[in-house]
Amino acid sequence: MIAPMDVVDAEWIKAKLSGRHGEQARLAERMGIDQDKLSKILKGVRRVQAAEVPRVVAFFEDQSEEPENKVPKLEIADLASEAREDALVPVYDVAASAGHGANVDDYEAIAFSLAFPQDYLRRVTRASLQNLAIISVKGDSMEPTLKDDDVVMLDRSKTNLSYDGLFVLRFGEALHVKRVTRAAKPGHITIISDNRDAYPMQEWPEDQVSVIGKVIWVGGKV
Repeated sequence: MIAPMDVVDAEWIKAKLSGRHGEQARLAERMGIDQDKLSKILKGVRRVQAAEVPRVVAFFEDQSEEPENKVPKLEIADLASEAREDALVPVYDVAASAGHGANVDDYEAIAFSLAFPQDYLRRVTRASLQNLAIISVKGDSMEPTLKDDDVVMLDRSKTNLSYDGLFVLRFGEALHVKRVTRAAKPGHITIISDNRDAYPMQEWPEDQVSVIGKVIWVGGKV
């Protein structure tokens, strides 16, 4: 029997949920919506639409017909749903020098990926996943901000040097991780190392510097 639309609400659905593994993912799929919309329904932010009511009811009717002692089966779809909770950011087999420069011949080689919870990654950046990359740092020119063997995440969509910031740059046939600010001389940028006692500031023509991306996250050993 189809329940009235005003009965099928967040509280009705939560009372029906059994807590089985992957149940909410299967319910969202049956309703024809994504899990974010289902989450909003369960929080009372979104109402169940008229076309969704019979699908919700049918889902729980099917659930009730399963034997009570049946062990929930971990489906491939459930694994895929869990995998979507983490975002895989590629780690490239190349170092950006915090010193005198690292060769970039193997920049396109992906060594492995690091998994980040999607909600955490969204707090770090709004960039799309395909614009993110992680590389390691070599040298001491950016100490104490960056140490030798730290890793940095880049947003490769941010290549505008009109804004100050920490960037991975290619100049002088090498990769460098440096701070950038505008120079007094037109058409030039000032490249700054945090370890200023050992590494003086440099001015480079902007057209001789390629931007790999802006550093948005740093990771390293304690």
